Amino acid sequence: MTTDRRAEKLAHGGLLNLFAAQELKARQALSDDELALGLTEHTDGPFCPPAPSCPNPPSRYRSFGGECNNLQSSTWGAVHTGFERLLPPDYSDGIWKMRVSSSGSPLPSARAVSNILVLDGSHPSATHNLMFMQFGQFIAHDTSAGTVFTVGNGSALSCCTPHGEEFLPPESQHWACAPIASGPEDNFYGQFRLQCLNFVRAQLAPASDCSVGYAKQMNGATHFPDLSHLYGSSEEKVGLLRAPGGLLKVFQDYGRELPPLTEREECLTVKEGAACFESGDSHGNQIISLTVLHTLWTREHNRIARALSRLNPEWDEEKIYLEARRIAQAEFQHILYSEWLPLLLGSQLVQTFGLYPSPGYCSSYERQVNPSLTAEFSTAAMRFGHSVVDGKLTIPNLKSGNVYETIFIPEVMFQPSRLRVRPFLDRMIAGLSWQPMQTVDPFVTEGLTRYLFHGGNPFGIDLAAINIQRGRDYGVRAYNQYRRLIGLEPLTSFDQFSPNAAQRLASVYESPEDIDLWVGGLLEEPMDGAVVGITFAHILADQFSRIKRGDRYFYENGPDVNPGAFTPGQLAEIKKVTLSRIICDNKDGIELFAQPPNAFVRADLPGNEPVPCDSLIIPAIDLSRFKEI
Repeated sequence: MTTDRRAEKLAHGGLLNLFAAQELKARQALSDDELALGLTEHTDGPFCPPAPSCPNPPSRYRSFGGECNNLQSSTWGAVHTGFERLLPPDYSDGIWKMRVSSSGSPLPSARAVSNILVLDGSHPSATHNLMFMQFGQFIAHDTSAGTVFTVGNGSALSCCTPHGEEFLPPESQHWACAPIASGPEDNFYGQFRLQCLNFVRAQLAPASDCSVGYAKQMNGATHFPDLSHLYGSSEEKVGLLRAPGGLLKVFQDYGRELPPLTEREECLTVKEGAACFESGDSHGNQIISLTVLHTLWTREHNRIARALSRLNPEWDEEKIYLEARRIAQAEFQHILYSEWLPLLLGSQLVQTFGLYPSPGYCSSYERQVNPSLTAEFSTAAMRFGHSVVDGKLTIPNLKSGNVYETIFIPEVMFQPSRLRVRPFLDRMIAGLSWQPMQTVDPFVTEGLTRYLFHGGNPFGIDLAAINIQRGRDYGVRAYNQYRRLIGLEPLTSFDQFSPNAAQRLASVYESPEDIDLWVGGLLEEPMDGAVVGITFAHILADQFSRIKRGDRYFYENGPDVNPGAFTPGQLAEIKKVTLSRIICDNKDGIELFAQPPNAFVRADLPGNEPVPCDSLIIPAIDLSRFKEI
């Protein structure tokens, strides 16, 4: 949840405009077609969001909040703006009321779908490692952050009685409540008499043109891959994370730099010496392997900043900070497009959507392309990653070659203190490199479907049920609608799935037309050379294409487009960077001295054996190219 005052003010305005749309529809002043197609720009709502103040001439650097990227549409991609749509939403009232089945009856409980269809199982990938999975979460947190309605003082809403044994009576429920039913027959929650899983609907964003219309949920992050979860997306958070000399703040742990400690009561362990870290999005402690990536990128910024300071002693700390940030952002985007996406989508689809990096400058920018994330990407396709999580993390002892420990993942959620054990960071990196991720299928570890964020309780949250309910909250249409969108025939019978899946689907859904997008996407066989099936692959490829074509500050854009364009020589250096180089330059070096050349492929595969970090096989960026002449 968010307690950001800017978000709360905008969400309040979005809500006013929603109520106006409901009133206008009740008076038949707006038709269903006008609402579905967004043809309501002639109807202003009672709230109009203030336009950002953009510098003229445009800044050399990205704004912290993502605004002022597009010169004509200055809010595209900015924090606290709405998710866009591939298809008009499926709200049962056309405005905000959650989807019902194709027959008009209620959809099955999201927990019932999860309990019957999303099972626990282990199917390790033959090629991809857990670093691939973890980088995917890092990308997702950078570009997408849900914000939910809260009480006026920022406190969380409860939709259930204190122990989840019953729903709160309707007169006591907040109108943003959409709790998930879990009946006494539930084979897990039933033993705890838990019949109500708390769920609060996402906050709404007002349209930038002030018009009324169907609900658009608010993104609490910038929509761009810009490391906003490292730096922050508000002046307040950016200031909190900065240190003198153009550096990012760190916690000096006996000569090792870790992310700065936070004063927020977020982590579960609060004993003396327990570490809890601050991040740009306040989610860096969610799981310790994610905290490892926050650590590596914090160190990378500071490594670059120190080098720039030596090369350009006349620069002040503001310029050092902004230039180091600009370079780190470019490195991150290059790794995303050159290494991660081809392994996710396969070379054919990456080629078709123009996602491969260019030899030099890129010429793909289109000012009419809105780079903002789609609801389908955020609530379904990008959440393929929940299927590839392994329930346990294997941590090797690199000196002995034995397994140091095996950790059940809920035990390191909001408990990052193991990073204070001196060899742990190196061991964690090596474990992520060697351990295979799971394949994309309708199997999700029970660490996410039963024990997520359980704290000291015997049960936790069901992430699969949350995913399904969140898709319905956002008005995402059923799976078949997206098959039609990409030119595939809709599925007319459950028997078109595997016999096992068909039987389970038929036991919860009335019709194939009701299958939730996230569920249907996980049931597809992966495309050739890809991790995901055809529907998710097209939604993902479309989104990353929009980001590339709609981002004026995209790292490959030349000076004709990008006010902060790199010189050809600088861009060539950035294109040498791989995640393996980031790891090699920012590891502790206590036990880890070698790294597989491809950081996202299993280190036990022939041709990807670890090589010394000073090997030319893992090229290094020459920062002397960034000396100002």
